[in-house]
Amino acid sequence: MVEMPEWHVRIAALGQRNWFNLGTSNQAAAAVKARDIYVSLITVGLEATLVKHKPSPAAKAEICTVGEFLADVGVRSHLKAMTVRRYAVKLRKMVADIARLEEGLKAKARRTKYDHVTGGRAAWLAKVDGQSLDLLTAEEINAWRNAYVAKAGADPVKRKSAERSAASYLRCVRALFTEDVLSVLKVKLPANPFEGVKLKDPGPARYHSEIDPAWLLGCAEQELRDSDTNAYLALFLCLWAGLRRKEADLLMWAQVDLEAGELSIRRTAYFEPKTEESVRTIDLAPAAVDVLRVFKKWSGSEFVLKGSDPDPAATYDFYRCDCTWRDLNAWLRGKGVSERKAIHSLRKESGSLIASAHGIEAARQHLGHRDIRTTSSHYVDKKKRHEVSIGASQLRVVEGSA
Repeated sequence: MVEMPEWHVRIAALGQRNWFNLGTSNQAAAAVKARDIYVSLITVGLEATLVKHKPSPAAKAEICTVGEFLADVGVRSHLKAMTVRRYAVKLRKMVADIARLEEGLKAKARRTKYDHVTGGRAAWLAKVDGQSLDLLTAEEINAWRNAYVAKAGADPVKRKSAERSAASYLRCVRALFTEDVLSVLKVKLPANPFEGVKLKDPGPARYHSEIDPAWLLGCAEQELRDSDTNAYLALFLCLWAGLRRKEADLLMWAQVDLEAGELSIRRTAYFEPKTEESVRTIDLAPAAVDVLRVFKKWSGSEFVLKGSDPDPAATYDFYRCDCTWRDLNAWLRGKGVSERKAIHSLRKESGSLIASAHGIEAARQHLGHRDIRTTSSHYVDKKKRHEVSIGASQLRVVEGSA
């Protein structure tokens, strides 16, 4: 006798007995799959059930696996390596959930997928990448989205957050299945699973300011300027100039024109702007120019921020000044900044100040957004009061009795 590592089920229907491989060693997960097969036999019949749950080896081999698909996308598509990597993370998450690869596993077993030392991560990736891409269908994707949101429960705040996260997953994975990507691939592809998926717009996550920029900058002057000059300068660039973290991390002194009072975001040997609209010139206030002039005088680097050597070929978010960003994030938390991306909130605050003083279009240019709707929906909070005045002297106030 040989003990099989995975569960199977044998079901008799219409005078035939069929074995179905359930593809898991977890008893609870296997029971769920066996139930699905039984329900399929009752509702759609034997032939359709065999096609879905027991495809022939030849037919199964025709469709590429998730790993083969991602490898071909990385080689043949126009997408950047970093973009493919980010989208692949979301695709693998979706595939693992739909295939129920973690169903029934205990917490310790679930954590092995993060084990880069003893092979747990590699084994997990092999398991996910070995799944056939035809696992993704419009029906399964829609069900995945609904289940993802349902986990948030009835809390309106958590549910809205889950809706936005699910929409982000779907947008990223869908980008791997656009016509300009699929048309250049050589692997055998299933029907586009996103043909029947309608993305629901959860609405923008509007920025609500919790920062007093003058107070925050005053605290930084007292607490960071002398003790942690790199963190101070990082905060300065994000708040005064509205830079993205990557833009500040790789900013070179050659991009700073102190005489003109300008800072330019452009392509360099180490930096690629996020979009064409991200290439821009940022005007600096005289006070900001004075600060940068002092820092440049004592800098011995070609970069504004001190850090390690840049790595333009990195396929992940590599930061030269990673320790600085971590220290700044912790400092902002200590000052009451509770946004999930505390450093990014400095950029939003910068855009809000520009919009308040010069209008929303000036804020769009300042932040380098392609679409002004992005600026108005996500990055700008109201800084001035806009109230209706209809002759308050005509109003009569009547005090009620206790």
